[in-house]
Amino acid sequence: MRKEKQEILTVPQFYDCQVIEASALQVVWGINEGDLLGLPDSLCLGDMYSLRPDATPIHLRLQIDAKTCLATDQPATIEGLRPGATVTIQAELRLMSNDGDMVSALLLHCDTRILLLPLTPMRVGVRYALIELDTGVEYLRMTELVRGCFATGARVTMEDGSLCPVEALSPGMQLRTRDHGPQTLRWVGQVTQRAHGVFAPVTFTPGTLGNLGPLSLGPLQRIFLYQRGEGRLGGRPEILVQAQSLVDGVRVLQREGGFVTYFSLVFDQHQIIYVEGIPVESMLVSRATVARLPKALAQDLEQRFPHLNQHAHFAQDMPSADVTEDIRASLLQQKER
Repeated sequence: MRKEKQEILTVPQFYDCQVIEASALQVVWGINEGDLLGLPDSLCLGDMYSLRPDATPIHLRLQIDAKTCLATDQPATIEGLRPGATVTIQAELRLMSNDGDMVSALLLHCDTRILLLPLTPMRVGVRYALIELDTGVEYLRMTELVRGCFATGARVTMEDGSLCPVEALSPGMQLRTRDHGPQTLRWVGQVTQRAHGVFAPVTFTPGTLGNLGPLSLGPLQRIFLYQRGEGRLGGRPEILVQAQSLVDGVRVLQREGGFVTYFSLVFDQHQIIYVEGIPVESMLVSRATVARLPKALAQDLEQRFPHLNQHAHFAQDMPSADVTEDIRASLLQQKER
């Protein structure tokens, strides 16, 4: 049987994001105390950084082509940065706050500017310890930037245990959460996109994770998994794994074609909810996540949640690169009924 070739993304895509000047982060404790965030050679693990109160996010438009090369386009809000200037990734940083929040960020170099692109939220005034520095990151994949969510037809568990299709939900409804009982749904976002490339939904066949029916999620939608026994992935029994990390081509599929409508759900706090009977995260409201939404959705969400400072769930985030084929098979086997 001839295998179908995976379609390669050849059309350049644009991504609008918010970055901060590296000079807005200063070492407040450690070997480099008093120094500003710089290039990888100058950084020391264990140093604690704080984001200045006057730090201002900067709008940057990136053009990403089929080879995942990264270039700026119309960077009008960054003084002295040439349109079309090549952006290189110097390193991926992992930082941990005093209260345990984990932050991933990319250190970018463009012309003479050093910029930081947070992939997870950062809070002003909080101390972050640099715990990991990866200089092997050579390019930026669109999948690292596209937010995940639930596709049409996914059924969400309500307060009384009944299931409601995500497209039928509305603010004010009570949904069941894993950690805080029934919670009021505050906001529902909806966007329709071509199911192409990194926007193609990931579909779990019934029973793969114990899910009651077929479940289609955005590639970056994170699933809550509880691990038992020895040989656990990561240091905690509770982990959050992106849907794309579990694609095996048999039970978990990612297929392109047509259009897909994605829904995002927001509560007063970041929650773990149940969709088709399995625990998944709600949308985390923060400056970093709002920056990745279409403009209309972002404006609506900013008006309803002006502070945009939700804390991420305590479960450990598991990067896709750490989920090997063996680990993927083990996770899926554990969760099958």
